Amino acid sequence: MAATLSAEQNLPNLTADFYDTLGASYESAFGHDEGLAKFIQKALSFFKPSSKVLDVGCGTGTPVASTIAQHGHEVTGIDIAPSMVELSRKAVPNGKFEVVSMLEYNPRERVDVVLNILSLFMLSREDLELSMSRKWTDWLVPGGLLCIATIPLNSYNLSKDLYDEDGLCARKIPAHFMGQRFGVALMSKKFWEQLLEKAGFEILHREDDLFVPPAEANSESEMHFYIVARKKL
Repeated sequence: MAATLSAEQNLPNLTADFYDTLGASYESAFGHDEGLAKFIQKALSFFKPSSKVLDVGCGTGTPVASTIAQHGHEVTGIDIAPSMVELSRKAVPNGKFEVVSMLEYNPRERVDVVLNILSLFMLSREDLELSMSRKWTDWLVPGGLLCIATIPLNSYNLSKDLYDEDGLCARKIPAHFMGQRFGVALMSKKFWEQLLEKAGFEILHREDDLFVPPAEANSESEMHFYIVARKKL
């Protein structure tokens, strides 16, 4: 049985500056996730031809934006880290990429697909409930697709003091990522289901996959939770 994780004092949060320092090292560590590659292919099966796709937290552009562009879709990507955006521009020369926070971004037009692939870990529960859920709805055309990859709270054995009262969120979870320790907030699968239903989405597909990073990533294994949802008409 896995050891119970408890709160640790003075753990920093993930920041834009930290992600900006990673650059190509992040791609080397996390750019060859077979489970993610499989999910991208599954998600693509729901896309209509020549979809307009917004990749939120695009990272280095590999493998998500690059794969989607190769399938003939129009990709726009945003990220808070300038180094990540520069790498995305190189990986997807025909894409459009911008340095901006997802909480502040307003697209010029609605899109067919929004992606948030392993890019929500800097956000709080309140950010998701009060901001992002509304933005997903506003950004998408009726019938548009939302594809999410995250780490579910269900994959951790945590002490009770980390949980919100309703058990749907835990905060300041100790996590080892790229050689450093951080405190992160994670949501349960039930939270995601309820959030999307309340925001007007129908879940079309969901799956779990355990990702074991290479040794040079200096990171712990991650259970990934993948969702494809459709905005109701």
